[in-house]
Amino acid sequence: MTDALSIVSLGLDGDRVGVDVREAWALGAEEVAALLAEAKAEGLGACLLSTCYRVEWVLSGARPHAELLAWARQRLIRVGPDASLEGFVEREGEDATRHLIRVASGLESAVLGEAQILGQVRRARAAAQRAGTLTPPLRAAMDAAVRTGQSVRRTTDLGRGAASTASASVRIAEASASGVRGRHVLVIGGGQMGRLLMGLLPASRPASVTLVSAHVPPHPGFSVVRPAALADVLPAADVVFAATDREAIPLGLAQEAWADGRARTVVDLGVPRNVPLAVGALPGVSLHDIDALGAVVDAGLQAREAAIPEAEAKVATALDELRYEMEGLRREAFIADLRREAEAVRQETVAYVCGRCTDRTCEPAPGRASRCSDPQQLTRTLTTRLFHDLTASLRQRQDNLSEDDLRRLFALDDD
Repeated sequence: MTDALSIVSLGLDGDRVGVDVREAWALGAEEVAALLAEAKAEGLGACLLSTCYRVEWVLSGARPHAELLAWARQRLIRVGPDASLEGFVEREGEDATRHLIRVASGLESAVLGEAQILGQVRRARAAAQRAGTLTPPLRAAMDAAVRTGQSVRRTTDLGRGAASTASASVRIAEASASGVRGRHVLVIGGGQMGRLLMGLLPASRPASVTLVSAHVPPHPGFSVVRPAALADVLPAADVVFAATDREAIPLGLAQEAWADGRARTVVDLGVPRNVPLAVGALPGVSLHDIDALGAVVDAGLQAREAAIPEAEAKVATALDELRYEMEGLRREAFIADLRREAEAVRQETVAYVCGRCTDRTCEPAPGRASRCSDPQQLTRTLTTRLFHDLTASLRQRQDNLSEDDLRRLFALDDD
């Protein structure tokens, strides 16, 4: 039996390990691109989702599940030779696709139903597309995940309320000793999270908002400074959100800027950490990391939890549809094998017949017309007609066919 449609996943998330472990597996764009390139070189389908809360590596290929997972583990060890794979969960077949669909639907998020994960799944799919690793079965699984995620948010209450990492972090700051209203707020990082925060913060009515970014141009709604000017703006900040891919506030800088001991709130949304844990021990400083979000954002949680059965039903429906789609892909793969086998037989037949033929009129001399029909065209047409009804019937069948029986019937080798 073919393994062409094998799908597995290797995943790590914040439910199983803390941010101190996840930051060791925070994969940058170059590392993700390198892993996808390795998968492509091996003829595998691959999609890698790397966020502050999870790493999900989904693979497909013509190998048994165990071999695909072993290959994935070996590549991860190369990326993080000093990190442990403990905490990663291996999933095979429908278990892997079910998990992927649940992730895109927000059922596996730190904040139940949060919307940001769906965009992250879309971007991971797009990266796989660009890398050339979105094979047909993997494309079907990723598309099912995105469609279901969209449907869950559009038609259920799972996505209602404060279900985003950005809004959750603002709520943490609002509930802190310093609060946000009337305070000076600093956002470090102009990426997606920074942009989301800049859109949310005006509703909390801060005294001022300053964005620290190397690339964002001046903006009429808030101040923008470059990272080199961080030391100038840090002393006045009452609330700081850090969302970059590196350390944003070194301990020494924080000690110098915040020596007055005034109440300050720091929300570190980075993985790896943007702010050293020791900063949280400074007088007046309250430091929160991304793992604090799920515990703080409970507003609307009851309504979102009530929507879980409806969301799970959509996941089950998506799996049924995906199962049918995968069966169609298996059938097409079988038909392609069947046609390759027929073409091989045709070529062998032509070679055998022409090798025994002494009448070379099919290769006439110049100025002399051929008297022989074209054996290539004749046999190609014969093969096409021979298999036309059979392949049409296979495509139209609604029931599940036994691939092993079909392969035995037509003497197709597994290799």
